[in-house]
Amino acid sequence: FEKPDVYAPTAFTPNGDGLNDFLYPLNAYKVKDLLFRVYNRFGQMVFETRDWLKQWDGKFKGALQPMDAYAYTLIVEFGDGTIVNKKGDITLIR
Repeated sequence: FEKPDVYAPTAFTPNGDGLNDFLYPLNAYKVKDLLFRVYNRFGQMVFETRDWLKQWDGKFKGALQPMDAYAYTLIVEFGDGTIVNKKGDITLIR
């Protein structure tokens, strides 16, 4: 069983141009379970999903979030029971 490299991109541009408008874990289609969370610079969680098809549109409670760096955590469980934890930063660019 080959495990894909599941990761989050380093930046996205939720400006409605149809290119790179949403943030989501890439290569997550073969995982058994995942938990993806995004936090603003104050440590407030602005997005959470367990569904790799659910994508962050750069909004929190309906409000556009500012251009900034956001931290993420990504916990992935593969079909063989292996669990991988990843953390990193994502830049929101408008």
